[in-house]
Amino acid sequence: MAKRKSFDEEQGLNMTPLIYCVFLLLIFFMVTTVFKQPYTLQVELPEAVKANQVEEKKLVGTITSDGRMEINRSIVSSSELESVLLREKRATGSLTLILRTDEQSRHKYMLEMLAVAKRAGIEKIALATEDQQMDIAE
Repeated sequence: MAKRKSFDEEQGLNMTPLIYCVFLLLIFFMVTTVFKQPYTLQVELPEAVKANQVEEKKLVGTITSDGRMEINRSIVSSSELESVLLREKRATGSLTLILRTDEQSRHKYMLEMLAVAKRAGIEKIALATEDQQMDIAE
């Protein structure tokens, strides 16, 4: 005569494979997710119809409409701008500065950063813009 299984053995589900799948999915998403730090200073970039994508994005300068500046997500003052640019240039090895300015910012702040970047040995300067959304009537 065959042995009868107890009531507990018949009703139990093996949760081990499900737990393994959940942990594997968790590890997959943790490894493949890229965490980007948001910029400290928020600016409204001007729009451009035609823009080129800059491949090297290691030196990023931001200027707000009231003249506050940041280099690579750390806020700097006008007096320490050159030393920070030199330090970041040495750290990243980048010769390109991407300049993010608010569309309402004054030119004197941008010209100041351009002059300091030239003294620091930055060879290329790119201005960051937003893509202009074109409305096409059908």
